[in-house]
Amino acid sequence: MMFIIVPITLSNAFAAYLVWGWTSVIAVPFYMYGFMGSLRYNLFFALITLMFVLIGKVHEKGRFTLNPTSGLILLFMAHVSVSAVLAKPSAVNNFSIYSDLVKSVTYCLLMCLFVTSRLRLHAMMIAIALGLGFHGLAEGLKTLVTAGGHKVIGLPGTKMSDNNHFGVALVMVLPILLYLYQYSKVRVVRLGFLGVLVATVLAIVGSNSRGAFVAMAMFALVLVLTTRRKVLTGAMVVAGVVLVLVLSPERWFERIETIGTASDDASFMGRVEAWNVATALALKNPVFGTGFHAMQSPELWFGVRPADGLLFKHLSEHFSTFAKAAHSIYFEVLGDHGFVGLLIFLCVLFNCFLTARHVRQLTKGQPTMLWARDMADALGLSILAFAVGGAAVSLAYFETFYVVACLLECLRQFVLRHGSTSSIDMVSSSDEPQLRSRSS
Repeated sequence: MMFIIVPITLSNAFAAYLVWGWTSVIAVPFYMYGFMGSLRYNLFFALITLMFVLIGKVHEKGRFTLNPTSGLILLFMAHVSVSAVLAKPSAVNNFSIYSDLVKSVTYCLLMCLFVTSRLRLHAMMIAIALGLGFHGLAEGLKTLVTAGGHKVIGLPGTKMSDNNHFGVALVMVLPILLYLYQYSKVRVVRLGFLGVLVATVLAIVGSNSRGAFVAMAMFALVLVLTTRRKVLTGAMVVAGVVLVLVLSPERWFERIETIGTASDDASFMGRVEAWNVATALALKNPVFGTGFHAMQSPELWFGVRPADGLLFKHLSEHFSTFAKAAHSIYFEVLGDHGFVGLLIFLCVLFNCFLTARHVRQLTKGQPTMLWARDMADALGLSILAFAVGGAAVSLAYFETFYVVACLLECLRQFVLRHGSTSSIDMVSSSDEPQLRSRSS
């Protein structure tokens, strides 16, 4: 594949940008062997993209504007940068996590230069689907052929190394796969996205993640309530529920049943303890927190008393003998960057829903812009899955969240520029084929 991909990226800036993002979510080295497993694919395509930007060879180039999305992300980065500088010495992973976040945000802020047409918006959706969806397809097929015996454990060496992180990440791609199923012209491609969607649902079940299950259930409920195709969508959701009930192993049902008795579950109470430690550290460092994942160091974890936290009354009598991760995007940011950092992070998250809502308002009564409304709904549902599933996993710095947030903003900017025109296809680049979507 690289013999094909590399020459294309060297000849087209947008292609290089797409592959840069794709290699980030698909984690190419995980599937490689020998010397190919040690190559830094993501860095290679990032450098190619940046080279095009520096020499001014970006066709159909947009321009950077300070809007609510970019402004809030820049504000968040400014805050966490100070937090990283002031981090506690025991935060051994502080710099590596911060540098990864800088790379992810750099990619996102460059999006406004590249994603300037409907075709490119659609291509970004495909890139995300071919990244996360590939993992869902692979793990879903393993779950199917083993009749539920395969346990999905995630991708070692990535932000999705834990089964719970992996499950939530896969839920985020479900609405994007559904959108591509609806708007792909070629029948075999359309059915391909539907097949990946089904396999990804099985992979989520195979992860045995309760957080992912709750996120998937919330996604299905909101989808039925907000979609324009309620009968078709309702039938697909019912079919999905039946599929899960028939193919899920007994251990999965036992795992899900513990949601109702969370206070008696040692794993959940361990999370509550971690949340309590995060609040205790934030109370001691309310503005800038303790640095990226500093609470995972025994020095800080055991340096606070259980009574110092806000959730002390909800703890069990048994306490952990080792430091843990925050197990929540909200308490993760709270402990890492204080109450101020959490407030900015929540603003970034809430702004995504406002952006999706604004696109729906802008496209209301415009039949030729229904695709934009559906895309906004899909991206909004992806953010919802992150917000719900992330309540129980440490995924606050997951790059796909920031990519989807900026993609929503690019969609809004496109609709603001072209929403009042009557043309369905608004791709003007001479070197790009027009996107002809299936009639909605």
